[in-house]
Amino acid sequence: MSSKLQFALLLPLATLVGCSLPPATSSSTSTAPTGEWTNWQIQAGTAITSPPNTYPSFLGALQLQGTQAAGVFTTVVAAGASGGALDYSGDFNSSTGTVELTAQGFEFEFAEPATPNTLTQVGVTGGCVGDPPPACLAIFTSPSVGVQIAPISGAYAGTLTASTEGDSGQATLSITQSTTPNADGSFSLTGTITFPAGSGLGTYPLGGTIGGEGIILYDPTPGIVPVVSLTASTNPAATQIVVGNLAFAVTASNIVTFTGTLTRQ
Repeated sequence: MSSKLQFALLLPLATLVGCSLPPATSSSTSTAPTGEWTNWQIQAGTAITSPPNTYPSFLGALQLQGTQAAGVFTTVVAAGASGGALDYSGDFNSSTGTVELTAQGFEFEFAEPATPNTLTQVGVTGGCVGDPPPACLAIFTSPSVGVQIAPISGAYAGTLTASTEGDSGQATLSITQSTTPNADGSFSLTGTITFPAGSGLGTYPLGGTIGGEGIILYDPTPGIVPVVSLTASTNPAATQIVVGNLAFAVTASNIVTFTGTLTRQ
């Protein structure tokens, strides 16, 4: 590894989501079997950004149980700032593909897309009563869209560019995503990252979460150096992972960072 290691600010844990869950909405018969948990991102506008930079946005887990729908969404009110999480419950009409979810004055309504991982128009209304949580104060304006993010479990590979000379090259990332969500609506991830051979950094375990398209991974053994962390995002079909910052830190001033795109193998 080059001796010219740059100082970089590690973000081992940037909280995108936080909440508690029940059964939730997901996709129609075209996207997921009844009862399967799915990862969703809903935000204002006509397109999904990766990661969300249109606020407020809602990140969470959805599930169908027969004619009932339920879920848990965290409201992201600004970059890195969560407005809190809410549990949602509602109905699923299999003949029309319509999902309706409500929680403390919020209501989501949308038709499941004909094919998985494609945008669907979302009607979002809201009203605050009593002493509402911060999430209730962040009301969408029309239009809004949502998309189901495919599970990212699999092997990814691609060229990562380093902040130091001689360290760039082919890297691989193996990821397993939990089939059930966390209490905040995110999904747990475990895996390993193999740095480019020219860097001499080797392979390290990673753990973390995915919420919507946003991915946070970090070394699961705190206090042990080197510290490895990764912030990234995926596309709705989970065919690629865009690495915004993969950091290998020996000390706070001895850090090399990588960026690039990894493609599912």
